[in-house]
Amino acid sequence: MRTFITATFVALLALSVGNTPAYSQMSKETLQNKSISQVNDFFPRIEGSFIGDPMPVYNEGVFNIFYLNDVRGGSDLGVHAIHLLSSANLYNYQNHSEVIPYVNDVNDPELLLGTGSIIKVGDTWHAWYTAHNENVFPVESIMHATSKDRFHWVKHPQDTILPGANYRGNDFRDPHVVWVDEKKEYWMLITTRSKGRGIIARYSSTDLKNWEDRGVFFDNDTITSNSNLECPTLVFFNGRWYLSFSDQWPLRLTQYRVADNPEGPWHKMDNYVVDGSGLYAGKLTIKDGRLFVFGWIPTKAGNSDSGNIDWAGNLVVHELTAGIKGQLNSIIPQELQKAIKDNRGPVQMIQPVKTLKTSTQFGPLQSTIYPSLPRRGELSATVDIPSSGMVMSFGLKDDRVSDATLNVVFNRSKGKVYFFNSPLASINQSNAESWVDVPLGEKINLRVLIQNSIAVFYINDKAAFSTRMYSMPENHWSISLPQHDSLHATLQFKEMI
Repeated sequence: MRTFITATFVALLALSVGNTPAYSQMSKETLQNKSISQVNDFFPRIEGSFIGDPMPVYNEGVFNIFYLNDVRGGSDLGVHAIHLLSSANLYNYQNHSEVIPYVNDVNDPELLLGTGSIIKVGDTWHAWYTAHNENVFPVESIMHATSKDRFHWVKHPQDTILPGANYRGNDFRDPHVVWVDEKKEYWMLITTRSKGRGIIARYSSTDLKNWEDRGVFFDNDTITSNSNLECPTLVFFNGRWYLSFSDQWPLRLTQYRVADNPEGPWHKMDNYVVDGSGLYAGKLTIKDGRLFVFGWIPTKAGNSDSGNIDWAGNLVVHELTAGIKGQLNSIIPQELQKAIKDNRGPVQMIQPVKTLKTSTQFGPLQSTIYPSLPRRGELSATVDIPSSGMVMSFGLKDDRVSDATLNVVFNRSKGKVYFFNSPLASINQSNAESWVDVPLGEKINLRVLIQNSIAVFYINDKAAFSTRMYSMPENHWSISLPQHDSLHATLQFKEMI
């Protein structure tokens, strides 16, 4: 069906029919944000706010990462203005701050902004994004804005797309727009619900103004069919089409499917994720034939390892490579690897502090204790692991390894890496907070990016595993093996200054 907006709907949404410059009176939090022009980090965020739902687009040598800016306890009624970071090397970021504001009016559809996508056509940038307000109906709708420079935007409320009768008005969000050359048309994928199932709907257009509802594009094939499939993306990479989304519950994983043509059928690989649940809302983008995923690593309430997981946190990006059958592998982006190599920070070999025995309910361990790690840098490790695997424990207190609650377990027999947030001594009685599947042989090669409470493990150039560990800084850490095994490891740390 052809989507259009009647005067009645416009009145309900309190929309103007004219184009409106996207500006608003700045809150004190936004003014503070604008005063920060640069941030240099593996996993950036701007002081005073947090990164939610990145919307990446690469253009002319620069990654432009639009995102939902999360201010906790802010002075406005509205939330989640769209902000912009840009970077050429994924370490040195320029902060452009707010570019598309919410409307600080309790009756306006744009009281809260949600995820969308940005594309450049000719000399014009187009943003489609979500408007959310539980005081109006429909609660969610799709908005359009344009810009000539990425920084100054004009909103086009007359282009608003409302959910049709087949879709739930409370769940109609996260538009992703892509040009599909085979069809000579633009597609817009939208997260929504139909008949009680989480689905991805498809709209099509030839002029970016008039959009036709084409129905269900992807039906839910996750373990919970009523889960919403958030932040979808569709890209052509290495001769195949890739569809990605994040299941809103219960696993909260950024997943992907593979197809030979843009309409499917979509195949679920044996390993169908780009990271564990430590990364959420990952969206795909292409740079010069290379594939990247941008997501966020959540914070926890009270900056505590025992706190509940928050919405939003720090930006994280992986480069993705493809295997012969289309399987995606997550690695450190080449740009970031070069930034690490070129940094003038010192490189040091890491020597153990002591070795001791550790008692656990699942058997005795031999643990090698290491000194605390610098707050930012790359830990490189080559470790010979026995058939039973190994455990890396962080945040040790008085070197009591059995009491360590931050444990990354490498289970060689199952081909899995787990993150447990529970005492090592009784870890066999606990559920893992997150996990990732990766083949583990007799030798494991790790590159771990450390930044304060964040550790992202890159394993054998196959998988990325993002974790948040507040007790890690300034404390010893350990590697534990079954007691009859000897540790053979080469460890070094490149500090970033």
